[in-house]
Amino acid sequence: MSNNSIGYKAQCNGNDFIIIIKDKLLNPLSEKFIQAQCNRKNGIGADGFIVVDLSIDGYDFKMDYYNNDGSWETMCANGALCVINILISNNHHFIYNKFVAGDGEHALGIKNEIISIKMKSPCFKTDIMKISDYLGAHIDSGAKHFVMLSNIDNIDELYSIGQSIRYDKHFAPSGLNVNFLKIINSQEIHVITYEKGVEEIMRSCGSGSVAAAFYGSHHKQLKSPLTITNPGGKMKLIFNDNWDDVWLSSNPTIEFEVNIN
Repeated sequence: MSNNSIGYKAQCNGNDFIIIIKDKLLNPLSEKFIQAQCNRKNGIGADGFIVVDLSIDGYDFKMDYYNNDGSWETMCANGALCVINILISNNHHFIYNKFVAGDGEHALGIKNEIISIKMKSPCFKTDIMKISDYLGAHIDSGAKHFVMLSNIDNIDELYSIGQSIRYDKHFAPSGLNVNFLKIINSQEIHVITYEKGVEEIMRSCGSGSVAAAFYGSHHKQLKSPLTITNPGGKMKLIFNDNWDDVWLSSNPTIEFEVNIN
């Protein structure tokens, strides 16, 4: 008998994932197992690993997200968009139009082939502070982020700054993600993210994009809908004045089915 589990490789703006339905997971879940699957040289290769549970009362699904180092994370917005897209492709009937992740409940929307998710209302966890000589703030948008304004384009420099802030003693022991924000105009921002657990500059980060937009709105009047450009692609963010009705949408795709062993 095969011990292979059938899953999917999917991506949203270059942020890629291995996604599997929980009842199809035949192998014990562990950090070592996740690391092996996400390894880009010897495994399938991905930024993260997502387990989807379709048996949760009152929700269409529950998602558990793991970084590619095997560490659990509260929320991954790009990953959630990919999960919804996979369920649509499998003719899943959405009953509740909501799901639950580590940060709590999220509504979801599917209209004219556009997938959107309601994000946790972002909030400041600190005032603006100086970390490693850079001004920014800790913001919770479902996951933990340090957001700073930046015009730096050099990836090596961004990596070095991101790593120093991610491991700063103020955020020990778990650390946080670091987002570099450039405000283009009132309806467009650019965001680059250093992500903990992956320890790289990312092609895209959904929760980081929301955190950056929220931070940017306190420096310049940003208007909804807002276009957010990451290195891997664009997202659309719709929000109200109080930032308690925040919806993120983008274009997830399924790359291929995978055998997970």
